[in-house]
Amino acid sequence: MRVNYHQRLIPVIRYLEKHFNEPLNLPEVATLANFSPYHFHRTFKAVQGETLADFIRRLRLQAAANELFQTKQPVLNIALEYGFSSSQSLAKAFQQHFGVTPSAFRDCEDYKEFSQLTRNSKIGHSLRKIRNEVDAGNSYTDHDLSTWSLTMETQHFEPTKLAYIRVTGPYGVGYEEPAGRLYQWAGMKGLAGNTCIFIYHDNPEITPNDKCRTDICLMVPQDTEVPTGIELQDFPGGQYAVMRQQITEFSLYSKAWDDLMANVVESGIENDDRPCFELYHSFDPQTHHADVSFCTAIK
Repeated sequence: MRVNYHQRLIPVIRYLEKHFNEPLNLPEVATLANFSPYHFHRTFKAVQGETLADFIRRLRLQAAANELFQTKQPVLNIALEYGFSSSQSLAKAFQQHFGVTPSAFRDCEDYKEFSQLTRNSKIGHSLRKIRNEVDAGNSYTDHDLSTWSLTMETQHFEPTKLAYIRVTGPYGVGYEEPAGRLYQWAGMKGLAGNTCIFIYHDNPEITPNDKCRTDICLMVPQDTEVPTGIELQDFPGGQYAVMRQQITEFSLYSKAWDDLMANVVESGIENDDRPCFELYHSFDPQTHHADVSFCTAIK
């Protein structure tokens, strides 16, 4: 059955519009859309066109701007009311988002001065964009799905055994030493040519960077024995949505995952809670260029 991700997210959008200035209960919000917290952030970004954190931050800045203009309160009061730690932190975010300082915005005397200010700054564009989104209806469907990659396919993986080393820390950091140890052992066993996958257990938007878990894995026969420092786990296999990409710089990993999720959303395929992984067809340790399949579990 095809999943309408846009329709599913409507209760989430409506909830956030009312509760954006309150602490976020991620499991509760994800449940509103019948998503697991594991997949929620990437799904939200693929549908909305901005991360959950950016969406909430934008709503807070818009509310803060309106409050400044209407009440003329000190910037610090407004900053603390809308979740900023200081007037300086609000000023920095406000300047980046709107192109003017909070005090300049607050000090507008009337709508004529306000209009002149907004006409000459990013805030005018932002407010006009917001107005257009409201007029158009669902603002979270206004980006062009056809711009995303069309190379996604579905693939079935057979269950197997994995020999792996767990790395805990920021994704993409500290992989070379444990990968070297895994391949040194695999080379002695004649397994170095086996399929290599990296399994990602955590969502870095909700898990602190130093707690994110990666398993660097090789697919191995069921009767494989491993030494201390290398572990074994079962890989359940099953259906996955897959996109194969040539990676020439580190920033392309994140883009590839976003593109894959965008295709999943566009296709209406429902996610499954099994962890996502990268399957490495080749990797050049000198240039760090890689031929990688990005794989997310589907039902």
